[in-house]
Amino acid sequence: MIFVIMGMEVHPFDRLARAVDELARTGAVEDDFFVQLGTCKYEPRHARFERFLSFGDLCEQIRRACVAVTHAGAGSALSCIEQGKHPVLVPRRSSLGEHVDEHQLPFAEKLEAGGLATVAREMEELPAAIAAARSMSAPAEALGRARELTGWLETYWQGLGGGRSNGRRGLRALGPRRR
Repeated sequence: MIFVIMGMEVHPFDRLARAVDELARTGAVEDDFFVQLGTCKYEPRHARFERFLSFGDLCEQIRRACVAVTHAGAGSALSCIEQGKHPVLVPRRSSLGEHVDEHQLPFAEKLEAGGLATVAREMEELPAAIAAARSMSAPAEALGRARELTGWLETYWQGLGGGRSNGRRGLRALGPRRR
C-alpha cells in the first residue's frame, strides 16, 4: 500500500489528490493507495481515503506502507523519516493556492540533498519517485537527525520570529554529517 499524506493545512492540495487518483485509475503504479485527504475538495474515486487520522493511526499507516508520499510539511515529512521511510515529498505551491508561501520546496530539497527523501516537483514525476522510494529506507542515522530537527522546529515555532540565522543552523541538521 502507498500511503499519501495531505496533512492538516487549511489550503486544499487537490493537485496531488487528482494525480494520485489518476495513478490508481490507470494502474501506472502497481499498488493500492490510501490517502489522508485533509481539506481537499477533490475526493478520489479510485483510492481509499480518510479526511483525517489521529497521530497514532497516521504513524501506523506510515509503518504499514511500502512507500509514503506526502506534502512537504515538516511534521509529515519527519514523521515518515522517524518511521523508517524514505518519503516522496511533493511541495505545495502558493502560486496554485496550496499554501501561503513557497517554503516547502527548499525544505524538501534540503531533505533530498541529505539523502532522506525524494522530491517530486511536478505530478508527472510521481511514478518515478515512488519507484525510487520503494527500494530505499531512511538511513539509521536519519532517526536521530529527524528527532534533532523536530526538537529544533518545536523550539523555533515556540519563539517564532527568533531570527533567520537560527533557521539556517537548524536546517543544517538535515544535511550530511561532516566528520
